[in-house]
Amino acid sequence: MEKFLEQFKEFKEKNKSNYNPLLKVLPAHDEVNLHSGILKSLLDPSENHEQEKLFLDLFLEKIGLKEWFGESDDVKVLKEYKNIDIYIHNGTKHIILENKIWAKDQHQQIARYIEILNKEENVSYKDIKNIENIAVIYLTLDGRKPSKDSLDEWKIDNDELFLKKGDDKVLYKQIFYKNEILPWLKSSQEKVKNLCSLSQAIEFYKDAINNVIGNGSDIISFLQKESKVGFEQLFKDLVNNKSKLLPKISMYERDYIINKFLEETCKVFDNDFSIDNGSSYIQFILKPKNLSNNDVYFAFAWFDTTNSKNWKNFGIRLIGDISKEDRERIQDKIPEFNGYTLSDYIVFDKNPTAGAILKFIEENKEKIKELNEKLNGVKNNENS
Repeated sequence: MEKFLEQFKEFKEKNKSNYNPLLKVLPAHDEVNLHSGILKSLLDPSENHEQEKLFLDLFLEKIGLKEWFGESDDVKVLKEYKNIDIYIHNGTKHIILENKIWAKDQHQQIARYIEILNKEENVSYKDIKNIENIAVIYLTLDGRKPSKDSLDEWKIDNDELFLKKGDDKVLYKQIFYKNEILPWLKSSQEKVKNLCSLSQAIEFYKDAINNVIGNGSDIISFLQKESKVGFEQLFKDLVNNKSKLLPKISMYERDYIINKFLEETCKVFDNDFSIDNGSSYIQFILKPKNLSNNDVYFAFAWFDTTNSKNWKNFGIRLIGDISKEDRERIQDKIPEFNGYTLSDYIVFDKNPTAGAILKFIEENKEKIKELNEKLNGVKNNENS
């Protein structure tokens, strides 16, 4: 441990210049607000970057869909449209861009999005020339493919160009931040190099991506390549605020250590629970699989905060868009969880170990499942 910390300190001294205003506002793992937000902004011709379709055309060219999408000037780019991360269409061709940073696939997620376009938006699978009208773009950090649960009855064909379900077929593209997004940003930046503010904005976003994927001069890369110290020890030092052991690190470096520890710890519950990340302030979510009510639910979660005194925030949380009155009404109705109420939320005061976390989940997982069943019953007017 001492040797590691010496290497760590030396590494940080050599890499002091890592200021990025984006990462002062949002953590590098923030899938919705940071990554999907900036991607949508650049891809949308109506945004105030005033480059019209330049960035979109370069993106479509990079992933091989420019000719398929066509030259229509009437392009819409929407974020979180019916839960689709980024939805791009020109009235004829439709792109579902699913963006995954650390979040895991939801139950029937990709299948549900295709169904939304086909059934709710009346998008036929093929045009009169027998060409597919829908494309699914699956964007990840680590190269993983959509889960079988997310695809449901859809299958990735052998050459990985299509998703197929019976006689139905949609285009499919597997892309990565490192292989497609960063080169696209570089080519976009070259096109606007004389527009200093726009070029610098793209540079900051490139840096944010490099930080979250572990490229460049950052502690994430160091941890991935050099560290032999377990993430549990690093996690314990962080939450116990042992600054004398760990030199000062940035929020995204802290987030990486916390998430890696929690991911590894919670893998034992993979049969019943799925790992997700919710937003800039709910960093880690472990929720029951096959939730029929996905907009509001109970889950185990790590509450992200910049206040080091309150880092011990792994507990049970009511997640979702719900009014303050309804949230308070639900909180009044639920039982305590081994002495901790939902609003207390802080679970581990002195011993934030993997064993303590696993014990807490094991003791409360059946209650979580039961509460979600009741919550869904309320939504469907089955009970009060």
